[in-house]
Amino acid sequence: MSNNTTTQKKCLACGNNPTHHTMTWFNQSSTIFMMAFSRSTASLFLYPIVSKTIDWLFRYWMLLLLKCGIVTINTDIDKAPSYRGKVLWEEAQARGIPMHNFFTFNKATDIYEATVKGKHIFFTGLPRPAATKTGSEWWLDDKWILKQKLMAANLPVARGGVFTTFAPMRELFNQLEKPVIIKPRLGSRGRHTTTYITTEDQLRDAFTSAKQLCHWVIMEGHLIGSVYRATMVDNKLAGVLSGDPPRVTGDGTHTIAELIEQKNATRHPGIKDVVPTNAHHTFLSRLGLTLQSVLPTGKTIDLLEKIGVSYGGNSGEVTHLTHPEIKRILEEVAKVVDDPIVGFDFIIEHIDQSPHTQKWGVIECNGVPFINLHHDPIEGPSNNVAAKVWDYVEAHVDEL
Repeated sequence: MSNNTTTQKKCLACGNNPTHHTMTWFNQSSTIFMMAFSRSTASLFLYPIVSKTIDWLFRYWMLLLLKCGIVTINTDIDKAPSYRGKVLWEEAQARGIPMHNFFTFNKATDIYEATVKGKHIFFTGLPRPAATKTGSEWWLDDKWILKQKLMAANLPVARGGVFTTFAPMRELFNQLEKPVIIKPRLGSRGRHTTTYITTEDQLRDAFTSAKQLCHWVIMEGHLIGSVYRATMVDNKLAGVLSGDPPRVTGDGTHTIAELIEQKNATRHPGIKDVVPTNAHHTFLSRLGLTLQSVLPTGKTIDLLEKIGVSYGGNSGEVTHLTHPEIKRILEEVAKVVDDPIVGFDFIIEHIDQSPHTQKWGVIECNGVPFINLHHDPIEGPSNNVAAKVWDYVEAHVDEL
């Protein structure tokens, strides 16, 4: 057991969020297979009944475990298992909504119970209905299906395809504008995602890496800009958060290694140091650079494909800067998925400019977004997205 854990911690393709490759491959590959079956039955008459029955059984299973002492109730907000749960809990307290989470064998879980207008609601992560009208909960995390549905609705996505073998991927690669990006069809936090691919050798390495986590691999055009998370509540935009990889800007004098030292010395306390690894060397090599390269004055480059403050990147709440037309299109995207609480990741170069003058697109959907990131961003004003979640819950409590 310890050897496997050590191996995963050293996986540079997983980054700061290691996962067991074999288990993840089996889980994600089998999930895609099962989702295909589930989607075929999602519109059937029995689907809502089955979903609600499963939800009902879960509630009574939890009550049984409580009586047996296997599960216990925790009412201490400071013992919430995640910051997402904590901000949701804080807003519940502010509204007088009783809420607690559950411990299993003295370990905190992300399972909660809240009492809203006299109704007891059990949920994992975020409160949502057991089943949506569209059955989108069966496919919203599938990057390929999401891409197809958005393309059919004439909404912005990067051109690409899904593959299980290398030869057809290489064929499309030769037709696409370079660079391209490779990623597992399912998955999150950028695990085994490779960007700035321009050569066939790089493509093969990226394909092999992505195949470690999923049988199906996506290749698509590389979009330029920051990665943004649009959190949608009841098909309305609740917040937009920017996420950047670690970056440096050249001055014509200092090497990239020296610029990293300067960056670390002046970083925000909420941002981690950039510590160069083989992953950084490999990434820079795809840009034709090394740590000893000197960038021209004003030229900004990414140091890694991984996004976020834990890699030395940045995060900011930018809802107030987002162009109105971007907001409108994101709400059109939300209508396609039609799930009450989701997060859409998209890439665009200028968030405050018209999207019609830029090349941009939605790249994936997250069914349980980290709403806490809007509450305490590195830059920008705090945005109480938890309040918007509870507004939805209170308005739709009979559907939960």
